Amino acid sequence: MLELKSLSVGYEKAVIRAADLSIDDGQFSVLIGPNGAGKTTLLKTIAGFLPPLAGKVLIDHRDISAMKGKERAAYVSYLPQMNAASWPFTVREMVYQGLFHKQGLFGKESAEDRAVIEKALELANLTVLSEKKVTEVSGGEFQRVLIARSIAQGARLLLLDEPVNNLDPKWTRLTMDLVRNLTRKGISALVSLHNMSLVSTYADRAVVISNGALLSIAVEQTQNALFMEEIFERIVS
Repeated sequence: MLELKSLSVGYEKAVIRAADLSIDDGQFSVLIGPNGAGKTTLLKTIAGFLPPLAGKVLIDHRDISAMKGKERAAYVSYLPQMNAASWPFTVREMVYQGLFHKQGLFGKESAEDRAVIEKALELANLTVLSEKKVTEVSGGEFQRVLIARSIAQGARLLLLDEPVNNLDPKWTRLTMDLVRNLTRKGISALVSLHNMSLVSTYADRAVVISNGALLSIAVEQTQNALFMEEIFERIVS
């Protein structure tokens, strides 16, 4: 699904250098590393918002930098760090935005589009909130709205930048459960996290940024949080 080949990312100076990585269809991968290690920069580069300093990002063996925006949106959905909505769209209206790459900003909603939106709302458990303003929902509910928008978009790879940051335990669990359920349906996910217990609970693979390199580690679901903390401390020290 996703391949990084000798990828270097950064702005003027590389924060990650000559990285190789593969993520399969339906794989739940978690990106971990200290603050400033380049997690957000890497996600933005994979999404096509930042050009690589060197190397390539391949989706289904195609260079993402050669794709136009609408084509890229069919493959990848990037959710930046967001904790609140800026505009008073309804939940349904915001989920509908996931279809803009297919029909344009002023495209007419079809019966097929409505079915896609209703399915996305259902998968994210948002049907009962569909007419509520996103400025009035909780932080956890808003994260689910953003993920539902990505579901409607039809992207095969979700890039989530700290989606549970500042969420309480209930909404953290519900958000992570939603992402895991999507990977079980064949969607791939690369999620940046700080909470190591979530890595051991949810991840198939931990992608660790260590001294400008990427280390990919298969995660056994039986590994406990303490064991994962020890791995993390050993790698980033």
